[in-house]
Amino acid sequence: MACAPQFGAPGDITENSEAILRRVREARQAGARLLLLPELSLSGGTCGEMFRHDTLLSACEEASGKIAAACGGMLCVFGLPVRSGRQVLNAAAVALNGSIIGFTVKQNLSPLERLCFSPVVPPSVRWQGREVPCATSQAVPVPGAGCAEAVVRFYDDLPLLTDSALPADRPVILLCPALHPYLAGRRDEVTAGIAAMTVNGHAVAYASAGANESTTDQVFAGVSVIARQGEVLDASQPFSGVPASASFPAEGFPLSGSRLAQPEVAVRAGDPVMPYAPPEGRERAAWCRECVEIAARGLATRMAHIHAGAAVLGVSGGLDSALALIIIKRAFDILKLDDAGIHAFSLPALGSSEKTGCNALRLIKSLGLTPRVIDLKESVLRHFEDIGHDAQDFSVVYENAQARERTQVLMDLANRYGGLMVGTGDLSELALGFATFGGDHLCMYGVNAGLYKSAIRLIIRQAVLDAGPGEMRDTLTDILETPISPELLPGTDGGIRQQTENILGPYLLNDFFLHHFLTAQASPRTLLELTADAFGGEYGKDEVVSRMRAFFTRFFNSQFKRGCMPDGPQVLEVSLSPRGFFLLPSDASADAWLKEIAGL
Repeated sequence: MACAPQFGAPGDITENSEAILRRVREARQAGARLLLLPELSLSGGTCGEMFRHDTLLSACEEASGKIAAACGGMLCVFGLPVRSGRQVLNAAAVALNGSIIGFTVKQNLSPLERLCFSPVVPPSVRWQGREVPCATSQAVPVPGAGCAEAVVRFYDDLPLLTDSALPADRPVILLCPALHPYLAGRRDEVTAGIAAMTVNGHAVAYASAGANESTTDQVFAGVSVIARQGEVLDASQPFSGVPASASFPAEGFPLSGSRLAQPEVAVRAGDPVMPYAPPEGRERAAWCRECVEIAARGLATRMAHIHAGAAVLGVSGGLDSALALIIIKRAFDILKLDDAGIHAFSLPALGSSEKTGCNALRLIKSLGLTPRVIDLKESVLRHFEDIGHDAQDFSVVYENAQARERTQVLMDLANRYGGLMVGTGDLSELALGFATFGGDHLCMYGVNAGLYKSAIRLIIRQAVLDAGPGEMRDTLTDILETPISPELLPGTDGGIRQQTENILGPYLLNDFFLHHFLTAQASPRTLLELTADAFGGEYGKDEVVSRMRAFFTRFFNSQFKRGCMPDGPQVLEVSLSPRGFFLLPSDASADAWLKEIAGL
């Protein structure tokens, strides 16, 4: 059996150990001989600096003994931090016959993990009054399975595994704990990759982190897989909490020439102009739904952790707030909360148009929620009087005052209702700094922070298809067709005066730059070539170079906003979170990139 704990929280050793013990009881009742739990499942893998604290380490040591005692004759593997002298190890405990008989130590650490853990493997560590051996792999006979042997190895360490590390004269079941965030469109790749590893004879069990992890920047789905001879025997559904379990005879393994195939990295066929999304069709539809689910799970976990029964959102009638409302609705369904706790407000101010205001109310109503309006015009004008600003001066003061007033009102409403103020800012806006600092830049949880603006268009378009005929479909369609605008300057006769893509350039192009810049560290010259290949003659060279210059200027100048950005889930393979995912000082210069652009 391979699975993640169903509940718990980072640093809550009492709850996490109880969640693991519940899995132990389930496995024993099912007659399992092997039980695999995820990397750092006892402590939670997202404890950060707390891994250095003796309080946490001592609590893990005490709890590990209780877990081992409960396993009896079943072989159980679970992850925890282990003190070794002045260092801390990311270890997997191997428990059998009531005690821990060895630790597998993770070596292939990410830069973020190296801030907490050491890859150095000591011969042993002092644990509960005795010496327990440590190694990069632990080989243990499977209880009651003849000559079959279980080998414990971290999934991330498999590229370092040599054939000589696996016995060639007996069946091997490789147990691989992991701590992998769930990203849209990646589950099938993980499952297929694990199955491919087993084509030469070995069996592999994989268990990744789940419900007891933080959703500060990433979401964990508790995916587990068991595969043998190139076939997936069982795989858990993301977020289901259901273990993967499989039964097979140990003597059935083919041993002749048996060796482990390395995990395969699948190369996805993406859309040329949107390389982060699958091509149009069934795969893209599933991807769009997964994007919503990941963000909703992140929000649901945060709300459950702080015991919030309400969510507050400003609905503008634009793409971002439409998606945020859909995500909140799904989070409430996950938590089985009454939709009366969703407080959605239209907050018209000096630059709001009649069209978007109408769409905001229509969307709220189409989801079965109560539409509410708070007109901010008078409060903004009073604020202008307080600070001595001329209401006919349409400078940045005029614009930002409205954004900050909206944020203040929504934050205070969240306090009033005992809930979270959910943000709508997306990955593209974060990259370009297109948000008012201290205004829409702030929230209590940013559900769109991991999604490009162009990806949000795809997701809303899929929501239109999934909605079926009716008010919701009609409203979302109208939102898709409305020009993107911050609506902070008054238009003529209540119309839309500002169009964001006239200011920033096409989001499709900016998102293309951003994706390749973040995933492949593409230089301006490379970006120019990639753009020509993907878009053909849609954009001329002069326009691409001009847009690129604006992109890099805004990107570097806006780091100070990202340096204090709120929590929000990573949904795709990139993140701009300053909490270890994208490190850049606020005073960094774009000079080198701009010089290269000048030479183009």
